[in-house]
Amino acid sequence: MTSLRNILLIVLAIAFSATEAQAQAVRFDADFESGALGTVRQMRSPRRRGGTTHLYYYVGPSLDPLNPIDTDLRPSSNWFYFRISGVKDKYLHLSMPDNVAFGASYSYDGNEWFHFTPKESQRHNIDKRFNNDTVYVAIYKPYTYSYLQERLKDWTSRPGVEMDTIGYSHEGRPLQLLHITDTSVPDEGKVRIWMHGRVHPSETPASYLLDGLVEYLTSDTPQGQSLRSQIDAWILPFINPDGVVDGLSRSNALGVNEEINFGRSEDSTVVEVRAVKAVFEKLTSDRPLDFMLNSHSQLDESAAFWMHRGTSTSPVYLRKEWTFAGLVCSMNPCMQPREMQFSNVASRYAEGWIWDRFADSTVALTIETPYTCYSMDWSGLWTTDDNLREFGKRTLQAVAEYMGLSLPGRYLVEPEEAVGLGWRHYQGTERSFIGDGAWMATRDGMTITYSLDKLPAGSYKLYRFAAGDCIEPADQSDLLTPKGWMDPGPHGWVYMEDIDQPHDGPFTYRYTVPSAGEFADALLLVEAE
Repeated sequence: MTSLRNILLIVLAIAFSATEAQAQAVRFDADFESGALGTVRQMRSPRRRGGTTHLYYYVGPSLDPLNPIDTDLRPSSNWFYFRISGVKDKYLHLSMPDNVAFGASYSYDGNEWFHFTPKESQRHNIDKRFNNDTVYVAIYKPYTYSYLQERLKDWTSRPGVEMDTIGYSHEGRPLQLLHITDTSVPDEGKVRIWMHGRVHPSETPASYLLDGLVEYLTSDTPQGQSLRSQIDAWILPFINPDGVVDGLSRSNALGVNEEINFGRSEDSTVVEVRAVKAVFEKLTSDRPLDFMLNSHSQLDESAAFWMHRGTSTSPVYLRKEWTFAGLVCSMNPCMQPREMQFSNVASRYAEGWIWDRFADSTVALTIETPYTCYSMDWSGLWTTDDNLREFGKRTLQAVAEYMGLSLPGRYLVEPEEAVGLGWRHYQGTERSFIGDGAWMATRDGMTITYSLDKLPAGSYKLYRFAAGDCIEPADQSDLLTPKGWMDPGPHGWVYMEDIDQPHDGPFTYRYTVPSAGEFADALLLVEAE
């Protein structure tokens, strides 16, 4: 009996030693570009369950430097990106107190990335059995400084694309500004836009959105060529290259959050923000920008614009924001009007710098993308590089539509003048509209006419612009929907019907509103693919 007991103890000791050896073979590191990893320690002894080794680790946060300007701000630790080796066929339990995102991402080769499922990646924990020996883990697929250099090399080889260095970061990296336009077309009358990204280094989905916008604008397609002939664009992909390279979360190399550094005195403004403000001054010396877009990502499981309350700007400005946001939501599965977020305009932000100088002449907004799923729908669409790039493309199309620009295969049609025909020209601020106003019916069943001198032959999908309510939260809440929906309405393109244009030539369409008080605004004809 004693002999059998000793044999069992020996077997158990051997199994335990083997399990311990497997645990010791596991290694964590972040010794690569944009890597971020805090303290790692084994939380409890490894276990064997169902023939699989279970390992338990605490993975601490990688903190940004202390902020020397906004000293009341705690260092951020949103970003994590690390490698684990020796994990094949092992089940890892990672306790990550600072991981507040569901559905983080992983990769076995550093190139192809996948979301953990909601079950595998709850807030503060990751639990998964891995099939390969090495795995990379990040809040989302990295968009590194090195990868940006590859994209810049490609983009600057295309017609109409120039790149300038507008300054250098604290650690000496160039701030690389793209200028994209067809220089053979006079600048007068072109739509002027600015877009920047990666103020916060951790927000990599925002870079994929911006990437899609630049790709569409610089593409050798009829749409890209048309956009460059009508748009003058300045795009700064990384405001904060040091933070990206160093694997920081929300600060630059000095620990300063550049997002809130625009309203500071000169001696409290970091070099990166000083460079951007100097370019703003130069670009707006003759006339304002039409659009300024600030590309970010958020931990909320939805995409949104940060809208500026009309009570802190103006009702006209709120109406303009709603019109543009609604257009971006249209034909876009990634964002809905009810998901908008709200704040008061403030000089410390880039948008506040613009508002202080140009008021509602410039539409200046922050756009937020999620890291995980859209519209808080875990069973629906999740973020991918491809749909984020499509999101960026849709954003640029919305800029064109807002400004009344037609593109090949996408034709805007405004209604004909209806003065004296029982229509009222609406230019108020309670409802959104495109251009200088919409027509409001004064009685039921009224008809209005749309026409183009020439529409190319083809099959089209016909949309009309639907005017939503230009609302904001009644209190100081960030959301329209803190407990339930405060529905702003459609705010954008609504599908009407398919249209066949048998040959190149005039196009005419008549629209009848069902009841008094309804709007007739622009139509959009989109060529069927």
